[in-house]
Amino acid sequence: MTPNNVQEECIRVPKVYDWVFDAISTDTGIALSEDCEAAVAAAVAAGRTPLDVTCEVPDVGGFFPLDQPQDPNALCTVSSRIERRVINGQELAIVKVIFTIRPLINIFDSEGTLLCSFRPTISESRRLVVCAPEPFTSDNVFCRIIALSCDTNFIETGVPDLGLQVMLDICFEIQVEADVKLEVLAKFCFPRPNDIVIPPSAVCPEFEFPAQCDFFPRDNCDCQAFVDTDPLSPPGVAITFSAILFPTDLDAGSFTTELNAEICDNCNLTGSTIEWIVEDLLVPTGTADQSFTFTATEIGMPTCTTIPGVATTMVVTGSGTVAFADPGVADRPVLFTMTLVENAALLDSYAFVLTDLAAAPLITFAGAGVAFVPDEDLVVQDCLTFPNIIG
Repeated sequence: MTPNNVQEECIRVPKVYDWVFDAISTDTGIALSEDCEAAVAAAVAAGRTPLDVTCEVPDVGGFFPLDQPQDPNALCTVSSRIERRVINGQELAIVKVIFTIRPLINIFDSEGTLLCSFRPTISESRRLVVCAPEPFTSDNVFCRIIALSCDTNFIETGVPDLGLQVMLDICFEIQVEADVKLEVLAKFCFPRPNDIVIPPSAVCPEFEFPAQCDFFPRDNCDCQAFVDTDPLSPPGVAITFSAILFPTDLDAGSFTTELNAEICDNCNLTGSTIEWIVEDLLVPTGTADQSFTFTATEIGMPTCTTIPGVATTMVVTGSGTVAFADPGVADRPVLFTMTLVENAALLDSYAFVLTDLAAAPLITFAGAGVAFVPDEDLVVQDCLTFPNIIG
């Protein structure tokens, strides 16, 4: 029996150099045709108001299939002109996509009688920065409408005119592709041979594919976390302040701390959020209201460590803003370190250190060593990445 073993093979496939999702909204005034304007005027004169206008758009099909043809009434076209600039130290491409949408507009009188139907042409464009290195052209850039919705705004009485406006919401994707050759493990294909080798008449130059831009695909997170707690008073833990903020600290039992955070949802750092709220329980009897809210504005890639059967710890750093309840204390830009602890047997916990931009501590909450968060309110999980799969 002849074996069909797996071995190295070279295949030609489309490579994705960049892939962008975006959305655009339009609000366009629409002029009626003479026939439609006359039909509307006749309905208004006969008292058949209020009028009703509907707007219908083609079914663009959604994300799948990937190669579905465009509807002629909902087109996304890439301009042949590509502008190239050096942005963030690398040469990138600026492309313009043009949307041409022809929705079906129906106008009805108060009796439900169709007065007229027509398809206005609505055009809109958007410029985007993509990775499309030389010698790519617009033939390497593909635009596809993913979702399309339509709404109308008009004067129901038709007086002094219909004043028709059509609103479109367009969700689309831009993908930059080029055919490449990859070495893969595969089984034999048959047949061949014709084993006569014809010597080359000339020496070909060394072939190189354009380099992939370093911002796509995005790095995958090693771990992810979700936190949504009620205001809690951790036992035996104080919040210490720098003297430039408050002369005293918040002792255990004198404050509540609430944390709302979502880090690396779907194992992707984009869209991560952190909000930490501390309320001073001694106000108004205290000398100052030491309540504050911290909101992260930039969040770095988290790191996670796991001790099997004991705990999983996530550490996140970045920057943000602290807003104080006391009007005498100015809001401050800060750097932060947040620690989340998912305990196996005990309740969970978290900790914060907020510093100024020179890394001098401003606010410290060392709560990571005290179990005080219900298990369902704080979850830290591992993300399955390519290095996990290939060992």
